[in-house]
Amino acid sequence: MKKLNAIFKVDRKTIHQILLWLIGGLVLVFSTELLLRGNVGDVVTLVKEKPGVVLANYLLILMLTSIFFLFKRKYMVYFISFVVILGVAITTFFLMKVRGIPLTFSDLYSIREGLEIADKYINKTMIIIGVICLAFLIVIAVFLYKLDCDTKRFKLINFVLIFIVSIGFFSTVKSQQAQNIMQFKRWDIPASYKCNGLTYSTVDSCLRYIRKKPSNYSQSNIEEIKQKVDEAASKDDRVLNKKKPNVLFVQLEAFMDPTEVKGIQYSEDPIPNFRKLTQTYTSGMASVPTTGGGTVRTEFEVMTGHNIDYLTPGEIPYNTILKSKYYNSVATTLSSQGYKTHAVHNFQGNFYGRNNAYAKLGFGDFTSKEYMSNYELNERDWVKDVILTKYIEKALDSSEGSDLVYTVSVQGHSSYPTDAENYDFPIKVSGTLDQKVLNQMYYYVNQIKGTDDFVGELVDMVSKRDEDTIILFYSDHMPKLKIFEDDNFYLDKYKAPFAFYANFDIEKYDIDEIESYELSSLMFKEAGLEYGPMEKFNTYMKDDANFSKMQDLIEYDVLFGKSYYIDKDEKPKKNTLKMGVEDIIVNRIETKGNKMIIHGENFTTNSRVYLNDKAVDKKFIDENTLEVDKVDNLDTISIKQIGRNSVVLSSTEDFKYSEMNASK
Repeated sequence: MKKLNAIFKVDRKTIHQILLWLIGGLVLVFSTELLLRGNVGDVVTLVKEKPGVVLANYLLILMLTSIFFLFKRKYMVYFISFVVILGVAITTFFLMKVRGIPLTFSDLYSIREGLEIADKYINKTMIIIGVICLAFLIVIAVFLYKLDCDTKRFKLINFVLIFIVSIGFFSTVKSQQAQNIMQFKRWDIPASYKCNGLTYSTVDSCLRYIRKKPSNYSQSNIEEIKQKVDEAASKDDRVLNKKKPNVLFVQLEAFMDPTEVKGIQYSEDPIPNFRKLTQTYTSGMASVPTTGGGTVRTEFEVMTGHNIDYLTPGEIPYNTILKSKYYNSVATTLSSQGYKTHAVHNFQGNFYGRNNAYAKLGFGDFTSKEYMSNYELNERDWVKDVILTKYIEKALDSSEGSDLVYTVSVQGHSSYPTDAENYDFPIKVSGTLDQKVLNQMYYYVNQIKGTDDFVGELVDMVSKRDEDTIILFYSDHMPKLKIFEDDNFYLDKYKAPFAFYANFDIEKYDIDEIESYELSSLMFKEAGLEYGPMEKFNTYMKDDANFSKMQDLIEYDVLFGKSYYIDKDEKPKKNTLKMGVEDIIVNRIETKGNKMIIHGENFTTNSRVYLNDKAVDKKFIDENTLEVDKVDNLDTISIKQIGRNSVVLSSTEDFKYSEMNASK
């Protein structure tokens, strides 16, 4: 008995440490939930209505912070673990404000992209405050490091407490899940976090990143599904379009109908061109996998026909799956039908690794901002969408046969400022809502008016072409506006508009419900083209009672499995992507005094001149002319297109200066 008492006897310092652990955990659980939910009232409601969720998150925080019992300098280690958990919660708070989606494990793969557009959301004052806070935290950590050194790293009482907490955590979670109180909502990440608590959900997003093979995954089960699809397809008597029209997908950044917001009036309709399409052609609202941000998630669904909900919370497949895997898409499907495939985007070509992802998805060429000239920037330095018509037309003109052009716009991108007095836009806004909301809408509607102008120009351009052409305009997600921060807002923040146009006769379908991953199927149906493997499944199996289960099996199969579902002739092949639809050419060099004038074709402001393999300063004159300082002993010259982080997207060959037609 004396030995047992000796084992569990604790000194005053140990009691202080345990109290710090327990009380600190309470502070963290309430702080993290407050940062997630935004107000005290919602936290109080959570405690009253879902005490088990609060308990589960509290016990998990205790498990995570219990690491400090292992170290001699316990107070410093506890302080660091406390700050890390609180820092994750603060990051989630910021991301919820910026994009409407909390921090997930998948964001680790997109840190660089986030930092590169951070200046559009973070000002100098915020940076200064952040630096001061960081310095303050470092000072405290150093102080705690010098303050205490516990000679005993780990006591038995600590082990017993952690064991009890762990048992309590797993029992609580199991009980809450059995009652459907805690449940993973893969289609709605913010709702899932608010249902299960921030700490639990963040850790869960890490664990869900581990790819698990479904228990019923086998070649025979996949082939059984494929047989069902083929049988249903054989009964479809639709007539294919022998003319094979040009196919244009146009993704409109954060596009919506502002007139659906109650309590706001506009001096004119912000989207007259898009509205006209909705009245004439097939249109509707598609359920999208993201809101406020996460453009490439919707983009991936539409391109591939895959439900991205199957992947881990917040995952960007361009940064994960498509790093090395070639994959079926609308590009590979139409390439097999004789189409030339192009992508166009008025932003950086290697943002989200699109230059790599589009190659893996089977596109032939990609015209990004670096290959565009004479574009205008909006007030937030996003490229205005009207420039896209020019480069879509160049893509269509680049081949004599049928073309696929997949376009992604950017002008309507957040953030949306609330200081309306700094701008003078044509469309005026008034109403009964909060002035900051009105100011934000004032900026937003004038940006999507620019997008709608592009819609009108593109339709006009296509209507005058001799080639049959069909266009699908669709929004990637709802904008990150203050009006959508209310969870009970009357508009569905996970539905975004779409509309078709064609310069030949197409059917007008009544669409009640459609997922964004079904839009490619609808496009092929409207155009009269053969379905790809995922379009077949989505078209013929959508009404099957086991659709979701079959979908999960197929998605595992083609994403991570043996691709039993994909026929040999449908499997994606190794593909090389050309950056820019037109070649950049150097014709001759002219010397004038101490300047060298480079004459060529298709230069842009992102063209960089390399003399003797060394980058030099250049002056962009026009698309055919660049100017640099004269150098002695010039041997070779090349022009490279430079993307973000000084990445070379493409380069001309090294031309020998002595062999070129130079004039002095």
